[in-house]
Formats: sequence, structure tokens, C-alpha cells
Amino acid sequence: MSLLDIIFKKNNRKQKNSITENINGIFIKYKKHRFSKSIKITPKTNNEVLVTLPENVSFETAKDFVLKNLCWIQRQVAYKTPVSPEIIAKRRALAREILPKRLDELALKYGFKYGKVFIKNHKTIWGSCSYQNNINLNLNLVALEDEFIDYVLLHELTHTVYKHHQKAFYNLLIKNMPNALDIQRRLKKIRINAGTA
Repeated sequence: MSLLDIIFKKNNRKQKNSITENINGIFIKYKKHRFSKSIKITPKTNNEVLVTLPENVSFETAKDFVLKNLCWIQRQVAYKTPVSPEIIAKRRALAREILPKRLDELALKYGFKYGKVFIKNHKTIWGSCSYQNNINLNLNLVALEDEFIDYVLLHELTHTVYKHHQKAFYNLLIKNMPNALDIQRRLKKIRINAGTA
């Protein structure tokens, strides 16, 4: 029997199908459900996440699944949580950890070169590229799914070659990301939740 299951049995005798823990400031509630066929993660607001699992799956197994998906969970919670200065600070720290590294990976993969990278709390744009090929990235990108992050990074990297949005620009972007136009269309529907910080 796992440690989580032992704690659950000791401390949750009235609620035999659920347990709650805090992982990196996110409150994870594990709930067993007889109709669940697999582990499902549902991010909520205010740093809360519901994890439903079949009755025959241990809480330890569910926690392992949560830990494997923690980066995704952090981004989803950040997107759903009302933005405050504290949330902006957390997003900024996460953005500094994730975005420059991913930008380097994509630049190396597709043969782009850029100057410096800056993380900013833009209200209206996801990113920009200067004439000196310095790239500005919106810290709120970390609240989005990976495909949107990669699209913005590749979009700005493409601007290191073409400083416009004409045919040559899109030809190169689509060469490196064939579904770029579909992602761009969906990204335009997402409101930037930049808060007040």
C-alpha cells in the first residue's frame, strides 16, 4: 500500500474516495470515482486542480501522473487563475525558466540566429522582434499550451529573416511549422490576461 493511501485511510475516514495535497503551491484534490476509466486532470481557478481516477487505481499512481504533467498543470492553472502581482511574479519566473531555453532549441533546430531575449508583461502582443533581432516574449505565454508557445517563438524567429508579414515570411514559417496558420487563427481568439503588475 502506498504512503498516500495510508495517509488517506488514517485522515479521511469520512471521505473514503478523496485526498488533497499541495504541490508547489497548487492544491491537488484526488477523487476516486466508480465511473472513471482513466486518470483525468481538470485545472480549476485559484490554484486548484481536480484529479479523478478509477477506484482500483492508487493515489500514488495518480500523483506520479500529476508530477509527469506538472509543467502543463502549472500553465493551465496560471491561465485560469485571476491575475495578481503575485501571479505575474510566478509567471515571470516560469517564463524565464522555460521560454529562453525553448527559443534556443527552436533556433538551433531551424537554423535561426537572434540577439538578446527579453521577458515582458505585454498587454496586447505575445511577442516581437526588433531590427537588431532582439526578441521580446510575453511572460503570459507560459499560461498557454505548448503549440501556441512554439508558434509565437517560431513566428518571432522568422522575423529575424523577414521583418514583414508578406508571402516570403509565411512561406518560411509554414515550412518549419506546417499548421502555423491554424494555430495563428486559434491564438487570435485567446485574450492576454496580463493583470496589473
